[in-house]
Amino acid sequence: MLPAFAALAALAAVALTATPATAGSGHASLGVCEDTTFDFLAALQQTGTARGAADPTTRAEKDTQKYSGGTEVGQKTPGKPTAGVIDVYFHVITKMDGTGAVSDATIAAQITVLNQTFAGWYGGDDTGFTFRLAGVTRTANDAWYEGDRDNTITREYAMKSALKQGDAADLNIYSNSGGGYLGFAYYPSITSSNQYGVLDGVVVHYGSLPGGYIPNYNLGYTATHEVGHYLGLPHTFEQGCIGHGDYVDDTPYMSVPTSGCPADKDTCTRGTGLDPIHNYMDYSYDACYTQFTADQTARMQKQFAHWRLKRA
Repeated sequence: MLPAFAALAALAAVALTATPATAGSGHASLGVCEDTTFDFLAALQQTGTARGAADPTTRAEKDTQKYSGGTEVGQKTPGKPTAGVIDVYFHVITKMDGTGAVSDATIAAQITVLNQTFAGWYGGDDTGFTFRLAGVTRTANDAWYEGDRDNTITREYAMKSALKQGDAADLNIYSNSGGGYLGFAYYPSITSSNQYGVLDGVVVHYGSLPGGYIPNYNLGYTATHEVGHYLGLPHTFEQGCIGHGDYVDDTPYMSVPTSGCPADKDTCTRGTGLDPIHNYMDYSYDACYTQFTADQTARMQKQFAHWRLKRA
């Protein structure tokens, strides 16, 4: 994705499991109400900012980079790499009839998944970031639940202006219908915008939370993927096999996002290594995700220090 909104993340495992669980095809509970109006297959085909389909011709991204700008940190102000505890404010947005309701247990499970995946629980690098639930709000609002399906930011702007808490170093997560996406986020550079800074944060479809009803995308890894964007990571398939790729040296080039969890997928002759289908910044099934890399960790820490802690 080059747009600053970022798409779905699939985190591994419901709450306290020690290994990635296989996403079930049935409808799970954990306090998540089913919304049968969400066409997750169609949403997955909007690659770019909504995690999904491997066909690059179907890309129809929610262009958020026009609000947040790029994600690069100039050489003159590289930022001192750092990590630490991130306070999370979780905002549950439902319809007036209660559709989209999420239990406290589900929210706790999602925080657990974030901590496990960013700590390298399932493999890969320990990024140094941990997440602490700082508050929960619950709002019934039909318009905010539906989001901006017309690819504007009108409803999103109103919702976040009313609900956002904390400062640039805090994480606001909003659960609703996803506005037609499994999830999206803005690059951390949006924190430098006086006009659009309020948009900073992560939006996820409530059905993608741990125990949610969306098959193959209900382990909570959508939030992991989106928080990766929140911390400055592009998709692993950024720019395909050309250019700077995803600005990360230890993620092999790949030409198209992954659908499912195909073994031996290799779509680029440039460089070495198979496509990084197990990386949280691809579009694989939740159960396929296992890792961030060491260079992704360095990038996230650098971006966090520069944009969110405002260090030169």
